[in-house]
Amino acid sequence: MMGKRHCILVLLLALALSLSACSQTVPESTDRIISPVNMTVPAAGTWVLERRLADDITAVSDAADGLTGEKVGFTRDTMLYAGQVFTGISYKIKRVKVHEYFLHRNWDILNNLDYGNNEILVVNVYSKDSFLFEFIIDSNGEKIAVIDDHYYVMRKVSDDVDAVQQAAVQDTLGPEAQEAIAQKQPVRSGLLLGVRIPVQTSDGPGDYRYGTYWISCVNGEIRPVLYANDIYLPRMDGFWKLLVEKKPGPMGIEDTLRAFKVTNTSGKAASGSSSTVSENVSGRMETRIRRAIIYVGNDYACVENTIYDTGSDTADAVYEKNLRTLPVDNLMNVDGIKIPDMAGENGTMAMENAITEVLINSGYEGIVILDDDEQQKNFALYRKTGHWFFKGRIDPDRQGNLPYMDFNLNLIPPSNMVAYDVLHVPWKEMKDKLPNAIDIYTSPNRDLAVVLTRSHILLYSIEGKKLADEPLARILLEEGSAVIMAEWCMGEYVSRWEQSFVKNNRTRVVYGDVGGSGTGSETGPEKG
Repeated sequence: MMGKRHCILVLLLALALSLSACSQTVPESTDRIISPVNMTVPAAGTWVLERRLADDITAVSDAADGLTGEKVGFTRDTMLYAGQVFTGISYKIKRVKVHEYFLHRNWDILNNLDYGNNEILVVNVYSKDSFLFEFIIDSNGEKIAVIDDHYYVMRKVSDDVDAVQQAAVQDTLGPEAQEAIAQKQPVRSGLLLGVRIPVQTSDGPGDYRYGTYWISCVNGEIRPVLYANDIYLPRMDGFWKLLVEKKPGPMGIEDTLRAFKVTNTSGKAASGSSSTVSENVSGRMETRIRRAIIYVGNDYACVENTIYDTGSDTADAVYEKNLRTLPVDNLMNVDGIKIPDMAGENGTMAMENAITEVLINSGYEGIVILDDDEQQKNFALYRKTGHWFFKGRIDPDRQGNLPYMDFNLNLIPPSNMVAYDVLHVPWKEMKDKLPNAIDIYTSPNRDLAVVLTRSHILLYSIEGKKLADEPLARILLEEGSAVIMAEWCMGEYVSRWEQSFVKNNRTRVVYGDVGGSGTGSETGPEKG
């Protein structure tokens, strides 16, 4: 019993530090602190955590789960949990959209909920402004406790909580449990960092290959950094791979994007399939369309299409360059979505105003855009000063006689395109310390900063809003590499993402010791 409570108390303390995963703030139609003095307590009485809902990640029996059977109780000013009584209680109730709440959580739990109008209530319990406990209420009034990203059905056993509280007070804890209260759960952060790497080709225009780094730290210590070919993308329904494949077209070789969900049952897939196809075809045909991935998110990918003039005397004669934003679910069958599809009427206005300004400034104000639908597809995301921004492009004559022009769009990327884009170290602070740095990413836990120079990935601890004096790790970065994906996770998700990354890829250690020492020689991804 003592060991069980020791575990429970550690999990309780973890709730204040361990988030389910990196995600944007959920839009809420209701978000209010309920005063227990004036309002009804959302779950007054004593409840038992009757059973843990199954998920597709782990299968733990009730007997093996340390929380199943535990009692929780709520009154206006106290809460019973893990054998302890907490005072100064307040309740915060949020009415949220179901699919937004579970965006980066366990999607399978929805099978156990009734959510009329696509909404649920989320109740957060605080003790003197410190977070303690969370449970959700579905449209049938069923209550599900959310503990360290596991879900427990709550069953009411009594309207009275006093007797249970008194028993808990009398059952004093031993020294081991007291020590557990004083300890903090490990702070864990993980990052899947996707990169585009330029390579030389025999036909002249050049090409790209892609890879993904897995970077993680626990309590400020860097774990081994891993690298795998191709883009390993976390999405709502699991992990996906994104590939660029070469296929013969009517006028030459064409790049094709392909994304597929990892099943977790087939083991490690062969890497580098795109380059193999390229080598087999390149000797027979010239390149017609080359697609460079410039951004990948949960639901969308942005590409730059380079269309070559295969009738020209030179292999690298460019006929057209355009930008496209594509849904990951339909990469091959869509020519690109329009800016109003992402940003509504504001997107249309931003595109029109930016084009007018760039034409005037360039001296081409007399040019008329003949294909408005085509122009509204000509946009993508790009990286600048540590954030993602919209960029548009205009090709004045679409014949290659006039140079294309890029312009900024005065729009913030929506949350369904960029889930997390926050800097906990100001750009100026980073540049003052590291003038050669070209980009920075910071974890939602505010414990890890990933800084890029043209030759290295530098990993720093964050102290306040500053980088630590010295980097925790230096990882070689191939010349010309560009980041196209940065997806963070925290808490228990760190180990889950790492396990999935290792299981479904041919990985190599590029920094650190797999044995766990956290040190090692400076290396980088192999070329090929």
